[in-house]
Amino acid sequence: MECPFLYREHILLKNLEGILRAHDFFNAARTLLVACSGGTDSLALLDALERLHSAGGARVIAAHYEHGIRGAASRADARFVKEFCAARALPFVCESGAVPAYARTHKISIEMAARICRYDFLHRAAKEHDADAIVLAHHADDLAETVLLRILRGTGPAGLAAMRVFDGLHLRPLLSLTRAAIEAYAEERGLLPRHDATNDALDVWRNRIRHELLPALRAQYNPAVGDALTRLSALAAEEDDLLAALARAEYSRARCEGGLSIEVLRALHPALQRRVLRLFWAAETQAAQDFSYLHEERLRALLTAEGTAHAEMQGGWHAYSRYGVLALCRLPAHKDALENREILLPFTREYAIMNFQGMEFHIRCLNRMTADDWRRMEAREAVYADRMALPPLVLRTRREGDYMQLPVGRKKLKEILIDDKIPREERDTMPLIALADTHEIFWIEGGRRSTLAPVTESTHDILCISYVKETVAK
Repeated sequence: MECPFLYREHILLKNLEGILRAHDFFNAARTLLVACSGGTDSLALLDALERLHSAGGARVIAAHYEHGIRGAASRADARFVKEFCAARALPFVCESGAVPAYARTHKISIEMAARICRYDFLHRAAKEHDADAIVLAHHADDLAETVLLRILRGTGPAGLAAMRVFDGLHLRPLLSLTRAAIEAYAEERGLLPRHDATNDALDVWRNRIRHELLPALRAQYNPAVGDALTRLSALAAEEDDLLAALARAEYSRARCEGGLSIEVLRALHPALQRRVLRLFWAAETQAAQDFSYLHEERLRALLTAEGTAHAEMQGGWHAYSRYGVLALCRLPAHKDALENREILLPFTREYAIMNFQGMEFHIRCLNRMTADDWRRMEAREAVYADRMALPPLVLRTRREGDYMQLPVGRKKLKEILIDDKIPREERDTMPLIALADTHEIFWIEGGRRSTLAPVTESTHDILCISYVKETVAK
């Protein structure tokens, strides 16, 4: 049987072609956006992909992000990659950024800022050029370094599955090859890559692992430690896939109104609990990466709490356990401003108040109640009152000492909200209608109103206040 590989003179080409064929990228109708810094790994990858394209492989576009970290040297890297592509008639896209400024603004490390900015550029470029995948030059040594770095930082099993050959967008076809194999290919091809001096700086954790820790482990403990770490990552990835599928099913089962069912979560194995909570955090906050073991344990502690319990999370988020539901919310940054906001409601004309605490209010006066009005009042879709019996009203949020007159007598607003099972984090922001300059509440969101100024069959001067939730455009 004929071997499907076109190139046999170097292990890199053979492995690269095999990966492309396995993921259906050895196809002239496909387009690959190749991230190229100008260094040995990415330059060798770009060169090899160009050769495979000539043999029927995917179309190649080179992409370079000039991060602005090393000044003239960074700009020289960009020119080098541009000229390399021009000499070979390869399509080329480039963007310059200001990573140091981004790092200062967002209070993160230069390394993290560079990664964020670079991936943002690559994702935009891939979408703009309709690329089927973004090809990255990560190799086996990178994988080993990443696994070791995560172990030192205290990762869980999912973190050991550090990189995938293909994750649906990012393709890493060199992941089974060592740095030495890639360097040998570059030398054989006569490539003259650029050298990034920041890769030698020992004040960066990854560089210290590369230049100090891994060589020491190879020399003193296991000459094949790189293979051991990559094998560990591969096994962890397989188990992670299985657990991820189980977690998604349990997450769907635990979802309920307001959050996750604590009863369902309590019945899960701790490993699945953590994964379900991570899915929940990502879905609610859109920040999947910003969730550590400490945060997992804070949420897990709420599952065994009695009654109502609360935990402060990162980024202004708060977690609550109440009425059998685990919920996440983000409290307003300026609570005082919300407490002092107040709008007087005139009774003399028809008008609307838009977006007060996420709701839209319409105020109008009626001479009589129609059948639809009686229905809406019964369904709590609007509040109706005898206008002549009403004192001035204001629209505001709750304040200390608020109360409401109910058929059973006067009751504190706090107790009413507890009885109605209004989440604690929503109580300070929900809209209320109150008597002006008093603590007496006429209406609260959800439709409950006081006994003040009721409408009867004989009432002919009626104030109608209807309300709907504002819709958020996506």
